[in-house]
Amino acid sequence: MVLVICLLKLKISYLYSFFYTIICIIKFSVLNIYLYINNEIKYKYTLNNEPTLNYNLSFENNNNISNSLLSEDKILKSEDNPDYFFEWLAGVLDGDGYFNLSKGGTARCQITMDIRDKSALYEIKHKLGGSIYTMANANALRYQLSHRKGLIVLIKGVNGLIRNPTRMLQMNKLCLKYGIELLYPKPLTFNNGWLSGFIDSDGSIYMNEASGQVFISASQKNKYLLEPLIHIYGGRVDIQIKVDAFKYIVYRKNELFNLIDNYFNKYPLKTKKSSRLKLIKQFYLMRVSKNNKDIEKLNQWVLFKDKWEKYND
Repeated sequence: MVLVICLLKLKISYLYSFFYTIICIIKFSVLNIYLYINNEIKYKYTLNNEPTLNYNLSFENNNNISNSLLSEDKILKSEDNPDYFFEWLAGVLDGDGYFNLSKGGTARCQITMDIRDKSALYEIKHKLGGSIYTMANANALRYQLSHRKGLIVLIKGVNGLIRNPTRMLQMNKLCLKYGIELLYPKPLTFNNGWLSGFIDSDGSIYMNEASGQVFISASQKNKYLLEPLIHIYGGRVDIQIKVDAFKYIVYRKNELFNLIDNYFNKYPLKTKKSSRLKLIKQFYLMRVSKNNKDIEKLNQWVLFKDKWEKYND
């Protein structure tokens, strides 16, 4: 009899978890559609009232985040805790991050990056604690945060800034564990460090010598995560059939230069991709056509490509 009761409780527990997960997925799907429609409305309003997209920069403070963080044994000093760090970190987590709560109740956050981007991971470690270790059989590093105080600081810092529904579902489990209410993100604006972190994690900067173009791109399974970026930063979203994903691409020269001058100068990349970003304007000055016979210019172009491939400034 006791065994039967235990089995019934176990089945009820599994059914509860199943339906709770389904409800969460539906909520976050509706949220994504709402954010997309909201951005569409804002964009159309802008087009009807202004001749161009508004790239006027104004720093947006978020003091409610900073004040709540300092209570956790002052893990972060106020001067080391600008809002844009957590905006950037939210973008990184939405791309290469992972929240996990084991069956035994152990909580952790992990971020995996190329080994050349170790400085970005060490900055996170310096601010939040945690550890960094080398991945076996891969040219990559993994950052892991698993102590309670650091995780609470992290969650409070990025709560309301995470935009990837998959990551929100993962983080919600940790929020429930620590008694923190999960906050939904507001529509993304131009003045937000999220894009910088997202490019640092899921992004690529590459050139096409044949077309004479440079591309800044980022790939994701979730189309609704990428489409609002078009109306804020320019670019387009393409379907990647081979990998079953969507790709956000900025490729027009004026849009690239706008991002470099008005966005990345304020919200700089923290990975080695920043080296290529700094070379984009130089690319347009130094590129040569196939018919160019100027030896000096050809040599300069070869040297430039070497810097580009080696991620050198």
